Amino acid sequence: MEQELYQQAEEFFLQRLNTDRVFNTVDRADYALLYAIAQCQSAAQPKNRVYLYQLSEQMNQPIPKISRAIRRLQEKGYVTWKTDDELGRTYVKLTSIAVELMQDMKNSMRDYYVEIVNTVGSKDLETTLRTMKQISDIISARQAQKAEDN
Repeated sequence: MEQELYQQAEEFFLQRLNTDRVFNTVDRADYALLYAIAQCQSAAQPKNRVYLYQLSEQMNQPIPKISRAIRRLQEKGYVTWKTDDELGRTYVKLTSIAVELMQDMKNSMRDYYVEIVNTVGSKDLETTLRTMKQISDIISARQAQKAEDN
């Protein structure tokens, strides 16, 4: 039950509600990549090795962009590059700093999410999120049309 609540809170703040105010200890984009690494890592049992192509597929981003983002995470001490001697490829591993940071953020997101659901109600929250998505889609379509016209 608690794990499900953590997952709902993470998905809410990463995918459904685009707000940076919740991410006060880590950048939202950094957290999204750390989250993707953790997801790939748990799916890669038993070795827990996450390669760039996996992250590229998971995040629907080109490998060079993922590689630059990983370098930034490495500079912040959140990940390390390791070499898979068998395959001769590098993979990414979360550091203990990142794991601790993510747990703190999960707790924070869970607390926010619980308060939001308790205050607003899940039905009203879903309605609000659908409306916000419609507004966002309209804006995106207009921007795309404008770019196409130029």
